[in-house]
Amino acid sequence: MSSKILMPALSPTMTEGTINKWLVKIGDNVKAGDIIAEIETDKATMEVEAVDEGKITHLLKEDPNNQVAVNRVIAIIDGKKNDSLEDNPVTKEIDKDEKETINKESSKLNEKNEIKKNVVNNKFKASPLVKKIATDKNIDLTKINGSGPDGRIIKRDINLNEVSLVSSEQKINQDFIVPSMMRKVIAKRTLEAKQQIPHFYLTIESNVDKLIDLRKKINENNSFRISYNDLIVKALGMAMKKNPDTNVYWQENKIYKLKDIDVSVAVAIDEGLITPVIKKVNSKGLNEVSVEIRELAKLAKTNSLTPNQYTGGSITLSNLGMFGISEFAAIISPPQASILAVGKIIKKPIILNDSVMVGHTLKSTLSADHRVLDGAVAGKLLKDFNDIIENPFEIWMNSNDMEVI
Repeated sequence: MSSKILMPALSPTMTEGTINKWLVKIGDNVKAGDIIAEIETDKATMEVEAVDEGKITHLLKEDPNNQVAVNRVIAIIDGKKNDSLEDNPVTKEIDKDEKETINKESSKLNEKNEIKKNVVNNKFKASPLVKKIATDKNIDLTKINGSGPDGRIIKRDINLNEVSLVSSEQKINQDFIVPSMMRKVIAKRTLEAKQQIPHFYLTIESNVDKLIDLRKKINENNSFRISYNDLIVKALGMAMKKNPDTNVYWQENKIYKLKDIDVSVAVAIDEGLITPVIKKVNSKGLNEVSVEIRELAKLAKTNSLTPNQYTGGSITLSNLGMFGISEFAAIISPPQASILAVGKIIKKPIILNDSVMVGHTLKSTLSADHRVLDGAVAGKLLKDFNDIIENPFEIWMNSNDMEVI
């Protein structure tokens, strides 16, 4: 009896995947649990197991440009001779727009040569002034119908056409890249987030001199170095515990309240951005948080995260301080209701007790979903976060795995 292998749903957000590589071939015998393929999802590359025992008789062609819908047949074990994967229309070819782009790109060279030919054959008439303007502004005169005597192109004709008739020479001096599946998903979801989530933004500037001192003292006594990002993740979890009304999200016209405080940490990888989740941050020590962040970041950069490690989360932390960014606002990652964007620590003059002194400041911007979070609720979360990193001894007190300092 034949057994069909379906494209699995490897994460709650996955609707389709691509077959990067088959690890078996037609004629191979497999048993349940054998790894048979590598599937690229919207978040990572995952392994797929055989669900039955038998001989592989049909395999869908592996192709990173074809997307296969979840629960569609991708292989058959012990299939009959007349069985065919074509009976299961499983693949979605490259988007229509992408195909059109490819066709356009392939015809650009011919277009360029035709333009040059027309110029050489002097098939248009234009004054020296018009030719100079066309050169300065990259206007393709072969595309303009002159309104002057004998079809001569005059300045008025350029003014009417220069916006839409950018030189084909300029157009051909470019290339296009077929985006990865992850990049397509990022594009789709960030667009949906900005269109569907009513964002509002709150920014606070914190004096982090004491945070710097705490980190220095911890690292002098710790077996490994704690980063500012570790401290911020822990502080954010503590702030959310003080503000349980922010640990919510909106979905299908309902408000859901989460029990655990899980902080997602944005990690940049070659294909885009992924947010592994530090589970139950508030119940973990600083060392434990630090180790987990490092391990998850390594897995993220090798596309080795499991769905349980990158789905869910109460709030996301995005830190661009290491790139010299002083302040920015981030896009909320649904279904979460907020994301905290943190910049670099800046040394500058500050006023303390009516005196000007040199200090270190950090700007943090909270993006919040106004469907579930009002300004006062989100503002209280950000203020509590500010108070914790300005007086960070509380972080040390809430970390049972810290040495006495």
